[in-house]
Amino acid sequence: MAQSFFEQLQDRKQNVLHLAEKAAEYGWIPKTKEPGQEVISLQEIKDKVENDTLVIGVIGQMKCGKSTFLNSFVFEDDILPAATTPMTAALSIITWGEKARLVAEFYTKDEWEEQKYQAGRSLNEVNDALDESRVKAAKDLVSRASKLGNALASLLGKTQEDELSKLIEYVGADGKYVSITKAVTIYYPKDYLKGVEIVDTPGFNDPIVSREERTKEFLKKADVVLMMLYAGRPFDVTDRSILFKNVRQCGIGKVLIGINKYDIPYCSETNPEDESQIKAYVVEEIRKACRECDDNILNEILRDADPVPLSAEMALLSQIPMTKISSTPSYDHAWKRHCSNFGISTQAEMRNYSHLDDLAAAIRDVVYREKDKILFAKPINAIFASGNGKRVEMEKELGLTKEKIDALLLPDYELDEREEAVSKANRRMSKKIDTLGDDIESELRQITRKGKNELEDIVDASFAKMTSMLKDSWPAYKGFDYVWPNIEAELNALNTRKLKRATQEIAEQAKRKISACTNQFFSDAEELLMRFVPNFDSRDFVKSLQNQISIDIEEGDLFRAESVDTDDSNGIIDWLVDIVDGASFGTIKALGNLLEHGQAVSKITSCLNQIKAEFNPDPYLESAFHSKDEVINTIKQKFITELLEPLQNQIREIREKKESKATELEELKSRKTTLESELLAIAEQLSELEKLK
Repeated sequence: MAQSFFEQLQDRKQNVLHLAEKAAEYGWIPKTKEPGQEVISLQEIKDKVENDTLVIGVIGQMKCGKSTFLNSFVFEDDILPAATTPMTAALSIITWGEKARLVAEFYTKDEWEEQKYQAGRSLNEVNDALDESRVKAAKDLVSRASKLGNALASLLGKTQEDELSKLIEYVGADGKYVSITKAVTIYYPKDYLKGVEIVDTPGFNDPIVSREERTKEFLKKADVVLMMLYAGRPFDVTDRSILFKNVRQCGIGKVLIGINKYDIPYCSETNPEDESQIKAYVVEEIRKACRECDDNILNEILRDADPVPLSAEMALLSQIPMTKISSTPSYDHAWKRHCSNFGISTQAEMRNYSHLDDLAAAIRDVVYREKDKILFAKPINAIFASGNGKRVEMEKELGLTKEKIDALLLPDYELDEREEAVSKANRRMSKKIDTLGDDIESELRQITRKGKNELEDIVDASFAKMTSMLKDSWPAYKGFDYVWPNIEAELNALNTRKLKRATQEIAEQAKRKISACTNQFFSDAEELLMRFVPNFDSRDFVKSLQNQISIDIEEGDLFRAESVDTDDSNGIIDWLVDIVDGASFGTIKALGNLLEHGQAVSKITSCLNQIKAEFNPDPYLESAFHSKDEVINTIKQKFITELLEPLQNQIREIREKKESKATELEELKSRKTTLESELLAIAEQLSELEKLK
C-alpha cells in the first residue's frame, strides 16, 4: 500500500535528521551549540524537527462524513464512532501516544453555570438564529446531564482518562459523559502521528463561549484547515454558517475543501453528476456566498479554492481487511454497492476511485508550503552553507599554498613582478567591492522608499475603512458590539494578510536586487583574479563563495527588527499586534460601550487616527541595509583579508627567509597533497548529501 501523507512527512523529517547527522560526522556542523557559535548545530536541528507540531483542523457539519474521513485518513481503520449531533459534539484532538487511550476534559463549574443559564432561557426571548441554536444546545445538554446524577458536581473541572473503546461515552449522542465533555484528546500508537495534531472542530454556534474561543485558536494556529462538505447538499445554509463563522480565523492559503460522498450524485439514476460538475457547483456557490456577504477576508482566503470530491467510505473500505468487510453487514453492503456502481473488484481500485490520495496531495502541498522554509529548507541550507564554507576555506588555502610554492621557485625580479600584480589586484578588488556596496545601497534606497509609501498607503486605507464603518455602518440604535466584529476583521486582515504580504514582496525585491548586484561582482572578481593572480585556482574559489553568499542572501531576514528572534514574526506586524493587544483598542472598546453613539463615533475616530499616526515602517525597512553590510563585509573578508593580503604577506616572508626555502617548499608540497585529498573528500560528501535532500 502507498505511504500515507503522515508517513511521507515523517520520512522527510527523518531525511533531514539523517542529513544533519552525516554533516556532524563530517565535521561540517557541531553536535551541540556552544556560546557565540553561529553555525547551526545537530542538536538545534533535532530540536526543531522533533519538536515541531503539525496542526490540521477539520471543520464541517454533522453527517458530512468527517468521522469516516478521519478513520481513513488518520487511522486507516474504523476507530471513531459514527457522528454525533451538533448539540453534543465536543472538540476532539488526535495525536500520538504510546498506547491507545483518551483523555476527556470536562466543563468547569463556571462553564456549567453558563450552560445552565442558557438552558433556563425561553426561546421566545432569543435575539437571532445563532442565539436560538445556543439555547437549544444548552437545553439538550443540561437535560442529558441527568444521567450523571450526584456525580455531576464532582466531575466538573476535571480530566478523565479512559480506554479508547469507551470514546462513544464522551462524544456519542447517548454517551454517559457527553453533556459535560468539553474536549477529548485521542492518543494513538502510530509513529507517523508523532508531532501531529488533528483537530476535529465540529462545534459551531457553541453554547459555551470558552470552547468556541478555543476552536478559533486552533484554527488560527493550524497549518492547514479542511472544510468537509456533503456532496448530496454541498454548501447549504449550515455550511455557509460554518464558513463565515470559522474560516476567517484560518489565514490565507491554508483552507482546503473536500466534497465527501461524491459517489451519491455521481451514481444518481435521475440526475447524475461527474466530479467536474460537483466541483463547479461548489466553487460557484462559494463565490456567490462571498459576494453576498461582501467579506474581503473570505474572498481572499477562498479565491483559489479547488474543492476535491472524494468518498471517505470507499477509502476506508480500501484499507480495512476484507475479512472484516465480509463479516460486517454494513461494510459488506457498502462494498458490493460501490463495486457495482463503479465496475471494480479490488481494494486498489476502490482506493483509486475514492480520490483520498488527491485530497492527501492537496493537504501535503499546503503543509509543505507552510513548513518547508522553517522546518526543512532552513536546516538543509544551513548544512550545505557550512559544507560549502569549508570547501571555500580549503580552496582558498590550497590556492595560497600553490601560490607560495610557485613564488618560492621564482627569481627575485619575478617575485617583484608578482608582488606588484597582487598589489594591483588588491587595489582594484577593493574598488569593485566599494562599487558593489554603492550599487546595492542605491537599489535598496529605491525599494525602501517605494515600500514605505506602499505600507503607509495600506495602513491608511485600512484605518479609513474602519473609520467608515463607524460613521456609515454603525446605526445609532445598535450597540458597539454591532460594529466591533467588522473592525476586528479589518485589523486581522491588516495583520495576517495586507502588511505581511506587502513586506514579504518588498523583501523578495531586495533579495533579487542584492543577488543581481553580487552575481555581476563575482563575474568581474573572477576575471580580475585570473588576470593578476593567474596561478591561483580562482574559478572554484569564486563559485563556492558565490554559492555561500547566495544562501546567506536567501536566508537573510530582510525587513525585520533586530530584536525579533522568531521564524515568523515581523517587526511591522509586531507594531499592529502591540496596538491590538495593548491599551489602545481596549480604550476603543471601552469608549464604544460607555459613551453615547455620537460621542463614541467622534472619540473612537480620533483614537484610530492617533494609532495610525504611530505607524512608522522606517526602522524595519532600513534593516535591509544591515543585510547589505553583512554581504559586503563577508566579501571583503574573503577576497581582501583572507586572500589578497595573505598573498602579499607570503611574498614578503619569502624575501625575509631565503635560507629556509627548501624546507618550507617540502612542507608546502605535503600540505598541498593533503588539501587536494581533503577537497576531493568534501566534494564527495557534498555529492552524497545532495542525494539525501
